[in-house]
Amino acid sequence: MSFLIQSNRRKRGEIPQYYVEEHHEAIIPPLQFDFVQAELARRERNGRYSGVSIFSNKIKCGCCGNWYGAKVWHSNDKYRRIIYRCNRKYQKGKEPCESPHYDEWELKGIFMKALNMLVQEKDECIANLQELIEDTCRTDDLEVQQESLVAEMELLAEKISKLIRQNTRMLQDQEEYQKKENTLRELYRQKNEQLDEVNDMIQDRKDKRGILANFIMNLQDLDGEQTEFREELWGGLLDEIVAEKDKSCRVIFRGGIEVTI
Repeated sequence: MSFLIQSNRRKRGEIPQYYVEEHHEAIIPPLQFDFVQAELARRERNGRYSGVSIFSNKIKCGCCGNWYGAKVWHSNDKYRRIIYRCNRKYQKGKEPCESPHYDEWELKGIFMKALNMLVQEKDECIANLQELIEDTCRTDDLEVQQESLVAEMELLAEKISKLIRQNTRMLQDQEEYQKKENTLRELYRQKNEQLDEVNDMIQDRKDKRGILANFIMNLQDLDGEQTEFREELWGGLLDEIVAEKDKSCRVIFRGGIEVTI
């Protein structure tokens, strides 16, 4: 099994949503809250939300990288069936994609087989994920940088304000004054850019922590062979299935755990 973390960035310009830690009992637990925020950001970034089917934007073509979509065969007779195939399989002007199509029951079977392989290695998997959280999701160092940058920006803002007040009270060389103000504003802009980068890195790590922690919680609840397909497990554990042209599939779970079927 291999581990790969896919991070998500919070979209700038959005009205921030706040979770007040230890203020009162949370309606949504902190780690689950982090996961939900990360998942919403991931869907928005990738354009992967669809209310049509649980299979929408979950199956990816291993040949061309496009998503699978539902197609209806024999729509007007008793042999009507829905299959899933690459959306670019027969795109006009291009060679047909060689990836196979799948029925719904086949996709469910692939997921269940991969899930049971994962459950068999549950303890080792959880231990690795917990270690991964500790190694890659801490924000202590970044929060120190964040506090330092905020303090520097506040100091620069005060210097700019003081410079402006002095210019209104006494006669100064305006060219020299403008040069000083521009220098301070440029320093402030640079610090603000650095702060944006640090804030993004902090959010990335929190997103990773939420995704991994939520995956661990779901996996801990599973014991023994899983025989019943459950939509909540499909939606909560699976990131995507990559369908290869030889009919093999790479089942990629949340947190980057990959199983080949």
